[in-house]
Amino acid sequence: MPLLLAALCFSTAHAEDASPPPAAAAGFPFEIDGAAVRPIALAQVWLTAFDMDADAQADASGYGDPEDDPGLKIKRVRVGLAGDIKKWKYRITLGTSAPYDGLDEPAEPIEVVDAWVGVEPINGLDIRVGRTKVPFSRDQLIGAGELTFTERGVASEHLVPDRTLGLTAGFKRGGGAAHVGVFNSGGDLFGDDAPGKLLAGRVEWDFGKANTYKTWGDRKEFGLGIGANAFYEMGVATDALAVGGDLMLRAAGLSLLVDGAFSHLAPTATSVDSPEVWAETDRYGVTTQLSYQAGPIEPAVRFSLYDDSTLGQYSHLLVGGAWHTAEDHVRVGLGYELRLEAQDSVDNDTARLWAQFQL
Repeated sequence: MPLLLAALCFSTAHAEDASPPPAAAAGFPFEIDGAAVRPIALAQVWLTAFDMDADAQADASGYGDPEDDPGLKIKRVRVGLAGDIKKWKYRITLGTSAPYDGLDEPAEPIEVVDAWVGVEPINGLDIRVGRTKVPFSRDQLIGAGELTFTERGVASEHLVPDRTLGLTAGFKRGGGAAHVGVFNSGGDLFGDDAPGKLLAGRVEWDFGKANTYKTWGDRKEFGLGIGANAFYEMGVATDALAVGGDLMLRAAGLSLLVDGAFSHLAPTATSVDSPEVWAETDRYGVTTQLSYQAGPIEPAVRFSLYDDSTLGQYSHLLVGGAWHTAEDHVRVGLGYELRLEAQDSVDNDTARLWAQFQL
């Protein structure tokens, strides 16, 4: 146990944020009194080499723009434990993340990322309670450690709920799966402060042997995953209804991800809180990524678009790739992001490098 704690504290390394490694490390997972235990450690570091929007007066907040000036930052850190004993399993992770963009709320210095307990009462049925991901959007459900660019598309970040407290149930049979969940629509770890709830559902089908929640690995085997999802959130001052669909194709080293969603937001008649929107608002977005597995190198290109009927349209083109080494426990990547913001003529491109360490 002291060695485990030391490894978690010393290591520099949101389908969960820290995915199981492609090759099991020596001695992991280990057992305590018959219960399997697997340590989780993930760290992602960014180096902004170049940023066009360097003028403080012109550096306005925008969708998908973290407003990074040249220099280093910690993108994401996770440490925790996951495991199972008989039909029961659990996951608890702590960590922190840099804001996705200037419109994202800063995270706490250290916060609970995942905290859930699950049971499989019958074969194929998985029930979980606690803080976990809402079953919506493949791009959002792919673990952060499996993201080629260590971040998701702007559409997934602003159209899709991430984690919250709730109860989920999933059933898998053959290549098909269905997931439903009821979640808090407000509050924090200690309760809900909203009278309504967030209801979500997802169905999907997988063909082939390749993991369709990864873009690299599996010895270039074939895989096709198709999903459809919806959620309805009854908030204190804003109601939201969203639908979406996604596809992941993997064949002969190629990986293609297409993920789209549409949402309708409406303010409610209340004086308790301020609504997210003051008039009925439609939002839609799509993320498309194409990459290729060339030995340990994964060149990739991603296009992401986000449109708000009141605020306008934002699109990003990110070109680069990642180097997978040390049995994929270490990744190093670089990319150039071209931002196309219809409401702003100021050039706002960014070039960055990143490194990822994962147990």
